Amino acid sequence: MVEIRSPLETKVILGRHGAGDTPGVTLGARLLNGLWQVAGWDTLDSAAAPVLNALGLQTLGDYRMAQRIGNIIAWRIAPDKLLIEGSGDLGPYASSDLTVLDLSHARVVIALGGPTARDLLSQVVAINVAQTAFKAGEFRQTGIHGVGVLLDCIGEDRFEIFVPSSWAESVWDVLYDNALSHGVSITERV
Repeated sequence: MVEIRSPLETKVILGRHGAGDTPGVTLGARLLNGLWQVAGWDTLDSAAAPVLNALGLQTLGDYRMAQRIGNIIAWRIAPDKLLIEGSGDLGPYASSDLTVLDLSHARVVIALGGPTARDLLSQVVAINVAQTAFKAGEFRQTGIHGVGVLLDCIGEDRFEIFVPSSWAESVWDVLYDNALSHGVSITERV
């Protein structure tokens, strides 16, 4: 069996870096608990119903609020697509009307938190990340240094950034470089 490692494993240098004694941000990574893309084009509502029912999800959701049931998280990323983490193998639900794709190997999750996490994000994304505009439980699709990412707000000042694996080091470097002025603590896993 081949162990798939995160591209960030070579980049993570544990400890505190940058300004101040108390870090303003914490950067880390976590392993995905399986990530599936479900697509159904014009028939997504009916084609995805068996998957949604099996996972305990009532609807396809909307384009801003993540759906969370236990360890399962679903993001409606387009009119015809959902991303689902924590569901287990969705392969058996594939049909002529529903395409399912395992993206577990294709994304890395960078964790960002701390009292100045929103300030850091405002330096690197072109969306409003103020607490009044981007609340816990919501997500946005945006870009960091030209790389498309899914930004999930999981707490008042806590975020998970889903990054294509091939760009993980580049996005990590941009976040790290911008975090230095805030003071940054690097954690092994969040």
